[in-house]
Amino acid sequence: KIKKLHTVLIAISIILSFNTCKKQQQSIPYVNVDIYINISNPAYFHLTSIGGWDYVAGGSRGLIVYRELDNTFNAYDRHCTYNAENACGTAEVDSTGLQIACDCDGSIYQLYDGSIIQGPATLPLHQYRTDFNGSVLHIYN
Repeated sequence: KIKKLHTVLIAISIILSFNTCKKQQQSIPYVNVDIYINISNPAYFHLTSIGGWDYVAGGSRGLIVYRELDNTFNAYDRHCTYNAENACGTAEVDSTGLQIACDCDGSIYQLYDGSIIQGPATLPLHQYRTDFNGSVLHIYN
């Protein structure tokens, strides 16, 4: 009976741990994104060179758009992924211009691809699809 009780307690502990992690690692709210940006527009000057980035309206809490290569852009939602329901979780590019930080929880993400550098977050930033025709960038989901 003791062995069976021990097994049940371990199972309950695992279930509770899973539910706690799941609660903290909610995905961000779905928002339809269908944005066109003409990077020749002076407002998007920072996107004209490789490694450039800019904030763009859209998504759940705004977007960070990063130019990876001549024809490759990455677009991330600024909604932090740790405790996604938390109202203060907006990601910002840090002073180095190489990382994205969430000041509410201390998570740090790579600007290059949105992956996690430092937790507590275990999910990368939500990334949107992009297409570029040489002058107009399309960001969508």
